[in-house]
Amino acid sequence: MPQIDIEILTPFAAKFLEGTALTPAERAEVLRIAQGFACKDSAAAAGVSPETIRARRKRIYRKLDVPGSGELLASLLSLSLKMLAKGERVEPRPVVAPAQPSAAAAPTPAPQPAVLAR
Repeated sequence: MPQIDIEILTPFAAKFLEGTALTPAERAEVLRIAQGFACKDSAAAAGVSPETIRARRKRIYRKLDVPGSGELLASLLSLSLKMLAKGERVEPRPVVAPAQPSAAAAPTPAPQPAVLAR
């Protein structure tokens, strides 16, 4: 299943989760649900067992008062569309390209004397 870029989801999810009693681990799981992660894949990403993810998802659904992931995603999408319709600017963080070292800026290290092992 294709996954949605986390940078796009984060601002919408932050707004969606405002005022909830979710733990940081549960908030991260909401993002993985929205990205389309299966329990097994989410468990690997979080470094926990799939059973832990299943229990965490049940707690999330109970706390957000939704029956399952479909309704959770529908709520998140609905809020996202409302935000965009109101003209709210939601921009992902810019991607910073790694700096290319320039010959003038990076001094060449002095050669180190060779050490012979005996």
